[in-house]
Amino acid sequence: MGLNFVKKANTGLKPAAKAAEAPWEEPAEDEAPSPKKKPLSSKASGSVKAPSWMKTGSNAQAAMQHAEAQAEKAKEEAGKMWRFWMPPEEERKITFLDGDIGDDGMLAIPMFYEHRVKLDGKWQNFVCVAEQEPCPLCESGESKQTLVGVLTCIDHTVHKIAKGPNAGKSIQNSRKLYVVTRNTIKILSKIAIKKGGLTGCTFDVSRTGDKEPSVGNQFDFVEKLSFPALMKKYDLKAEDVSPADVGDEIIYRSAEELEQLGLGKSQPAASNSKVSAKGLKGEL
Repeated sequence: MGLNFVKKANTGLKPAAKAAEAPWEEPAEDEAPSPKKKPLSSKASGSVKAPSWMKTGSNAQAAMQHAEAQAEKAKEEAGKMWRFWMPPEEERKITFLDGDIGDDGMLAIPMFYEHRVKLDGKWQNFVCVAEQEPCPLCESGESKQTLVGVLTCIDHTVHKIAKGPNAGKSIQNSRKLYVVTRNTIKILSKIAIKKGGLTGCTFDVSRTGDKEPSVGNQFDFVEKLSFPALMKKYDLKAEDVSPADVGDEIIYRSAEELEQLGLGKSQPAASNSKVSAKGLKGEL
């Protein structure tokens, strides 16, 4: 199923202004000559001379565009729900807030394709845009698209915040996105059919090894509660048991926005300098 929430990026970048050329005047005949200044070369006139490790010209503009895209990405992701995951050999208690049985008798779960890539040293997930426009991640071969489904769960685990203004504070019973791949969808579908849906179902979930899905691979049913009973048991508010609006929580970035982040086929070149045939000796 498609998720129609495409946003266009507007970096608002303008060409960098050129530095003003320095005037050059000869001293008058009756004036003492001033110390000689090295005349500006025609090559340096009107531009700032920079060492080779600095970015200039189109490379500087590409770096600026990438920084703008990164800042916009961070702004979009602030306040979004976290994805549920667990380390290997651990057990967590979760309760699903959605996952009803559809009219076809199967688990009703929104699905979409996504890519998992390493960006700036961190593994991150991006919606595949191939069904709307050419996907730079698909075309570059950087990452294969994966079909995933998304549910909402309450993570009953106590979590201690490690960084930021709330460092040291413990949180519990937090809502999270439960994003699963095809094999886990099959497992949950079988359980949902037996239980009349997953909504309100609590499970002890285990991840039995590092090769198993990060959301767990074994599900031990605990109980099934209505939302009022769930709120009473865990002292929750109505918004704490509300299923996520996945169209709002899963961020869709256009091909242009993905490329501005440095993903796919349009990553900026490392240098705009020309390479001579001599410089290619040994490479041909």
